[in-house]
Amino acid sequence: MKKRIAFLLSLVLTMTVCLQAAATSNLNSTISYLEKNIGSNSYDGMLDWPILGLAAMSKNVSSFINKRENQIRKGELFTADRSTDYQRSIVGAVAAGKDPRSFGGYNLVNEVKTSQLANGKFGDSIAKGGSNLVNAHVWGIISLYTAGETIPNRDKALKWLVDNQNADGGFSIDTRVKSSDIDMTGMVLIAFGALGETKDHAAVKKAIQYLKNQQGDKGDFTGWGGSSSESLSQVIQGLMMLGIDPGGSEWSKKDGDLVTALLAYRKKDGSFSHALNGDSNTMATYQALIALGDYYRGESIYKKLRRENLRFSDVPQSHFAASAIKKLVAEGVLKGFPDGTFQPNTAVKRQEFATMIALSMNKNKSFSAVTRNFKDVPTSHWANPYIKAVSDQGLMKGRSSGMFAPEETITGAEVMTALVHALGLEGSAKPANGEAWYAGYIRVASKKGLLYPNFDATKPATRAQCAYSLEVLLK
Repeated sequence: MKKRIAFLLSLVLTMTVCLQAAATSNLNSTISYLEKNIGSNSYDGMLDWPILGLAAMSKNVSSFINKRENQIRKGELFTADRSTDYQRSIVGAVAAGKDPRSFGGYNLVNEVKTSQLANGKFGDSIAKGGSNLVNAHVWGIISLYTAGETIPNRDKALKWLVDNQNADGGFSIDTRVKSSDIDMTGMVLIAFGALGETKDHAAVKKAIQYLKNQQGDKGDFTGWGGSSSESLSQVIQGLMMLGIDPGGSEWSKKDGDLVTALLAYRKKDGSFSHALNGDSNTMATYQALIALGDYYRGESIYKKLRRENLRFSDVPQSHFAASAIKKLVAEGVLKGFPDGTFQPNTAVKRQEFATMIALSMNKNKSFSAVTRNFKDVPTSHWANPYIKAVSDQGLMKGRSSGMFAPEETITGAEVMTALVHALGLEGSAKPANGEAWYAGYIRVASKKGLLYPNFDATKPATRAQCAYSLEVLLK
């Protein structure tokens, strides 16, 4: 890919470096152990979670997901009496690159959606409803989120969770049980994140405080009668979903943190035990792989899958920019709106396009430096670092002396000018005598296939049109 821009790559170090290195060194043997064990003919346990863990590490899971799909067709480890069977099957299918809307003879997404009760709670059972199981509600939320769906009745779903938080801030697997447990509370944190809530939400704060109160000097937890690696794995996943470092000072105790505590359960062959110094346990191993994978990646696997599978109600598959929008959303360049739309026909502001092209060209760069060259872009402006980046590299300039005009819409001519500069071809874009200033840029852009459908140099470019051209640029 020909580009003139060569920004220095700088990763945002949000995790403790030494602990990430430790986690990384333990993943290969864990992966090997898991592949061997769930691939054996004698394995008859759940496949969805190990599929998630392995796929998150870019491993080939085709044989495992095919086996799981056949299980569903036969009704093995799959019944309408348990909503969680459908929900975890969605997660596994999405992780393996399958469409859960047509998997094993079922539209799993629709089944989960229709299981939602009037109060927003996802039913305990697909067939019979039920309003007691917290895990059924939590995984209803997470599974639909992972599949790229808008959570139906989002506010009601959130209210149900908040209303069923125990007095100590924790959560139980069943609303009729008032004693909180670590694992369920960690799962609920994932659901809160899937609903768009942050660590600042009151209920999230209470849940986090509950977990802190249960943490011992070694960073470990005690739950359900004894410590377990699964509890640590679930909490790490929950914190990662909220952007909280499980190896940071907030979770560091006298003799360790959540990550070092989890690694203490690791066996020599890469597997993990349920109890400290116990025997290898497949469930403990795949949960640890998911958690450590999140930590190593610096991002929750559920967030990653969400980006890669996000569906917008106003962008059908037949839309000219559908593939471009999907790709750029997956890469974190573009975002949709909370109502599940993308608003493809909305005109793009100059500050927005500056952000788009800066992120497109520098996917691993941290934008923090600010510019003071534009009177209408204060240093506190949310887009200032992106405007500085594109300005410094000559991709965009102000519309008048000292003014960037961030709130004004960007024209087709300005979009193509920026893209031609990004390719380093501005020397070939000089206009002929009497031509508009942008004519040469349009010619170069046309030769490179950058022009979006219904291109007009003088009219504002839309979100879909910008996505289309940016995808071409990045090929």
